[in-house]
Amino acid sequence: MSAAEWLLLFGAGLLAGVINSVSSGGSFFTYPAMLLIGLPPIDASATTLGALAPGNLAAIPEYRDEIRAQRHRYPSEMGTVFVGGVLGIVLLLWTGAEVFERLVPWLILTATVLFAISPSVRRWAETSAPSLTDGLVGRGLVLLVSIYLTYFGSGSGNIVLALFTIRGFGDFLSANAAKNVAMTLGATLAGVVYSFFGLVSWSAVLPVAVGSAIGARYGSKVARRLPVPALRAFVIGFGLFVAAWQFLT
Repeated sequence: MSAAEWLLLFGAGLLAGVINSVSSGGSFFTYPAMLLIGLPPIDASATTLGALAPGNLAAIPEYRDEIRAQRHRYPSEMGTVFVGGVLGIVLLLWTGAEVFERLVPWLILTATVLFAISPSVRRWAETSAPSLTDGLVGRGLVLLVSIYLTYFGSGSGNIVLALFTIRGFGDFLSANAAKNVAMTLGATLAGVVYSFFGLVSWSAVLPVAVGSAIGARYGSKVARRLPVPALRAFVIGFGLFVAAWQFLT
């Protein structure tokens, strides 16, 4: 790997760590960077998942108050995330690269749209569909989204954040805290299994992992002071750009 490629991945990881610590969508930056250095789409996705796990983990201490306030919900929710994560890994290994590559643009677009509409869906669910927030329907969605999390790395954080917003994890920061825990669990699980099957490029993992951990741990203190609507608009805009790029290539 050249120095330019290393710096590209480090910079993408740094930005992803900052974005993921306060919002979501960091993989929208690291996934294209993986493609630009020549990784196949399925390898780029698997490598992104493994590389961003340290960044998600590093952001968790910043949200200890939000996690403590919702600690009674974590065992059941994260147990469902684990089961879904295992199913997602099995699905990816079973379907293979050809199916995955055809789905990539649609997966990115779906993730971006769901992230954009999640606050409105949450308000509707509170008054019209309580089963989404606390019942079995909502639990089923956690399972489905967890399958998506380990099947496709890029954009999965958007959907996880949208679901935990809908599920009623308090305010935006509380939902984001739950997202960081779920993403750490899913990404670590996927990184271990996919590396065993040779889908993770460890030379690409290192710069992204270092950058994302630094961005998450130190950048979040600054980024948390930024207006949430501006962060959301930035992530949505870039997500649409990446989706359009994938449709055209």
